Amino acid sequence: GTGEKTQITEGEFDHQGPQWSPDGEWIAFTSNRTQSQMGDPDRSDNSDILVISASGGEPRNLTTFNAGPDRGPVWSPDGTLIAYTGSLTENSGASQNDLFVVPVSGGAPRNLTQELDYSVTGVSWSKDGSNVFFSIDEGLTSHFYRMGTNGGEPEMVLPDDQYLYGGVEVSEDGSKLLFTGSSMDAPGEVFISDVDGSNIEHILSPTNRMEDFELARTELLTWEGADGWEIEGILTYPLEYEAGRRYPTILQVHGGPHGRFSKSFNAGAQIWAARGYAVLQGNPRGSSGRTLEFSNANEMDWGGKDFVDLMAGVDRAVEMGVADPDKLAIMGGSYGGFMTFWAVTQTDRFKAAIGHAAISDWFSFYGQTDIPHLLEFGFGGLPWEMKGTFERWSPIEYAQNVVTPLLITHGEEDQRVPIPQGEQYYRALKKMGKDVEFLRFPREGHGIREPRHRLFLDQEQAKWFEKYLFQ
Repeated sequence: GTGEKTQITEGEFDHQGPQWSPDGEWIAFTSNRTQSQMGDPDRSDNSDILVISASGGEPRNLTTFNAGPDRGPVWSPDGTLIAYTGSLTENSGASQNDLFVVPVSGGAPRNLTQELDYSVTGVSWSKDGSNVFFSIDEGLTSHFYRMGTNGGEPEMVLPDDQYLYGGVEVSEDGSKLLFTGSSMDAPGEVFISDVDGSNIEHILSPTNRMEDFELARTELLTWEGADGWEIEGILTYPLEYEAGRRYPTILQVHGGPHGRFSKSFNAGAQIWAARGYAVLQGNPRGSSGRTLEFSNANEMDWGGKDFVDLMAGVDRAVEMGVADPDKLAIMGGSYGGFMTFWAVTQTDRFKAAIGHAAISDWFSFYGQTDIPHLLEFGFGGLPWEMKGTFERWSPIEYAQNVVTPLLITHGEEDQRVPIPQGEQYYRALKKMGKDVEFLRFPREGHGIREPRHRLFLDQEQAKWFEKYLFQ
């Protein structure tokens, strides 16, 4: 080719994930055109699957029936069908993605996984087009399934063992699967197997590079949270753990709020363990990998029963004789940062805290973030309609209660949680004479990416916890 670019779509809306048809004549992509009909790009997340000729023209929408977002189109080998994931719920932070197949020529999509109460990801086709492969996050692990395009029961392909599998690809001749696998004791490895999941072989493994490192012990835990619900989590023991001795313990809170911790390799937890800490990672209500009811259970209750779930996990670590109840810390980013900001207003049990990219005021956050619709779902409406609810769960409303030393970190270019969220919490705490410090990182967004910034952040976090938990 000449390298010359030709624009083939028009309109004031995003187009994402383009995929060529097998014959190269068509392109499937995802676009949210609902916003143009409603006059407000923030009103709906109802994206659809569209196809357009590679030479341009008017695209055809294949998924107009669905109120929720449709994503990830994948062509069948013969180019007659497209598989994709879609949610039936609009503007739901914890949407459950089902697996759909739709004829490219037109017609109603078929939901192949409507009987499953888990969210589908990672769709691919078998060579003959008779089966679709997909992944499901289930609790602390993930499973890979195969299912006929005419329906039926999904069949688990890869074994339910110590590995967390992902990134599955089908070979060109349809006889092999290529995929990654990670365990709590080993970083990501590359595997190959027969298409039915048998005869698994390592073809690339960094594990031999880990032989020079001693890893801390990890354990899967469950405990009783609010309302008697079972909560799952992971405990990483200090590297030189001795039974009968208690240790400073860090509660790590994931983002989302619909993220999750899984039984994959966690370098961060291992680093803290090497420094002498126990690390508890909990998946409270609102986390993904469970039923839709569980993932939606923190609606209009961010900081309520999910906080209770997490603190019950801390109690579990104390009861096990691992956590020192007088040397507890908490840390998290994004929603985990919010939970850190919130926790230090609700309890004095933590001796130190670190909140990154954290929300302090949900009311102002609505006008600053790039995902305002998440709050409309999470709090049941617009901030001026639900002012009491937005204020009820805003940490800054209770800043006077903080007694825990708090380190705030934030990227100056963060569009998800803009830096005023950290600035105003810092200003409030500083004005009240609280023990607080604020680190801001130029050129950084929601996460810290530049190597020297990452190293500096890690060093400052280590010094902060050491100051209050070891000295």
